[in-house]
Amino acid sequence: MTQDEVHLQVLAVSGEISDQKNASKVLALLKQGKHWILVALLLGNTITNEALPVVLGEILGGGLVAVVGSTVLIVIFGEIIPQSICARHALRVGAWMVSCVSIFMYIISPIAWPIAKLLDILVGHNHGTIYKKSELMALFSFHKTLGKLEDRLNSDEVKIVHGALGMKERSAACIMTPIKDVFSLSADAVLDKYTMDRIHVQGYSRIPVHAPDNRGNIVGLFLVTALTKYNPKSCKRVRDFTLAPARVVHSSTNCLSILNMFRQGVYYMVLVSDSRKNPDRVVGILTREDAVEDLIGEEILDEYDDLQKNEQRATQRNRFPLHHVPSRKVIERSPTYAVSASEGKPINLEAGETAVFHKFGSVDRFSAADQWRSIQHVISISEVPVES
Repeated sequence: MTQDEVHLQVLAVSGEISDQKNASKVLALLKQGKHWILVALLLGNTITNEALPVVLGEILGGGLVAVVGSTVLIVIFGEIIPQSICARHALRVGAWMVSCVSIFMYIISPIAWPIAKLLDILVGHNHGTIYKKSELMALFSFHKTLGKLEDRLNSDEVKIVHGALGMKERSAACIMTPIKDVFSLSADAVLDKYTMDRIHVQGYSRIPVHAPDNRGNIVGLFLVTALTKYNPKSCKRVRDFTLAPARVVHSSTNCLSILNMFRQGVYYMVLVSDSRKNPDRVVGILTREDAVEDLIGEEILDEYDDLQKNEQRATQRNRFPLHHVPSRKVIERSPTYAVSASEGKPINLEAGETAVFHKFGSVDRFSAADQWRSIQHVISISEVPVES
């Protein structure tokens, strides 16, 4: 009776082989009725406690000796020894006694069964200990330090469990990126070499496209793969490309629903709106990476996250923000020419000039007077020795 039914069900499916067999036997007995078992055991215990002094009185002639003898026998053999054994081997002893208890239950059923049914009506059934989410989180936290060392949970496992259990309680507004912090393009933006370098620096595969006069009105997603064979000299506008549609969710949508949405594989990015009447008013975006980060409780870093950290450090030093700067390499000036680090082509320079090579093949020239201003716009500087 001290065995928790939920714990027995866990042992029956995931414990050791012996524990699975023992738990299955005890569960089969409990299914006959916990109140029936309880009443039968209590009646048997009461009958034993009342009958033992009478029997000893007949044998020993009654009196104080019979009372003391029955008390010692009940306390030692009926309480101390059974409880000390069952404290360590409760499941094994319970499984071993299943047959005896079942036989006794049916012997005493004319009295025990009606009382058990009455208890079922008055008290109800007890199916074991059921934990709330907060209690489960605390239970998993305890498993970091309790139990055997090989059975303990590490911090990452506990963090993931906490994240999974709390996803239904957190809304999209909690994990979204605010629209003011989102890198987006205007539908009228011209895809020249400067804009393409900005896109390359960001490192995104999908970029939200907003209406020219409203940054919160996202009209679609621009797929960067469309620029694979694009020539920046064409100077097309973003709206000239086919934009992928984006799904809009309300800011109160829970994170678990959003994760299930991403699992379907249809969407990689969703837009978050705080208005049901006007879903075009976007307040933030959510990506598949955001949902996974919320699940595991940690940020997933890549090479572009490192660049963003560099941008923050540059901003703190009053340098030009990185998201306004295309990816460039500076080739130190030469009296006659410089060599492109990517193509190896010589470029004729005037005295004191510096050549800046863009990722997409274009070249900018800087005079000596401009070099101190332009140095704030570069990411890496390398000197290339050239033969005179």
